[in-house]
Amino acid sequence: MQNLFFKTELSLILALCIGFIGLSTIITVLFVSPKSKSLLERYEGLVAPFFSLPAVLFSLTAALLATSVWDNYSVATRAIKTESQSIMTVISLANSAPYLRDSNLSASAKVYIKSIIEDEWKTLASGRSNSPITNEKFIVMRSEIFKAVNIQPDKAESKALLNEFYAINTARETRQAYASFDLHPVRWYAILFLAVLVLISVAFSHSTKPKALMVAMSIATLTVLTPLCILALTFSSPYQGLISISHAPYLQIIK
Repeated sequence: MQNLFFKTELSLILALCIGFIGLSTIITVLFVSPKSKSLLERYEGLVAPFFSLPAVLFSLTAALLATSVWDNYSVATRAIKTESQSIMTVISLANSAPYLRDSNLSASAKVYIKSIIEDEWKTLASGRSNSPITNEKFIVMRSEIFKAVNIQPDKAESKALLNEFYAINTARETRQAYASFDLHPVRWYAILFLAVLVLISVAFSHSTKPKALMVAMSIATLTVLTPLCILALTFSSPYQGLISISHAPYLQIIK
């Protein structure tokens, strides 16, 4: 997001709306105004199907860009689900294994989850990867897990507990790694350029009919703005903005 000179998604969306609505208005005025219309009418021989090429390329580029962005969301979502499920397994093992019932393993796991919800989710939403408070709770939980495993290392429960910890650790690092990501600005500039070509092609396709031109330009502007604005809402982080990942899987653990 910082590579596009915008600090928030809403500022980027506002700039997109103002820019494309203004551009659409300018193009419409140029094709309707008698002075400029006479200069543009010399290109009237271009057939409408030729102008479908920018629309196709715009759709393809938007789809590829959206796939790349949503893949980041999918990875972060899977990490959250994996971490929460593994912690639920740890709590279940701590409550079911006789030699683990007197340990603080279950309590430390719930304290860690509570810290994720109350502390670390705020730092993730602000673009930072972790919270020092949550990191301390994680270290305490890790110590309790290793302590429990060392009591009877040959037990099946101990081996399962250790495997679940490795899953938690990997999922936690993945979740933190995706707190912020940036797509290369060239990809964003490419889709903006294609969106401009779509508006120009629509204008040339309706150059002889002013009323049809106005309607077509309005529809085309709204059409290109819809995917652009949706993409703009997903550029900074999967943990912030109107389209953000929920911490609901963690809430199920501390109910």
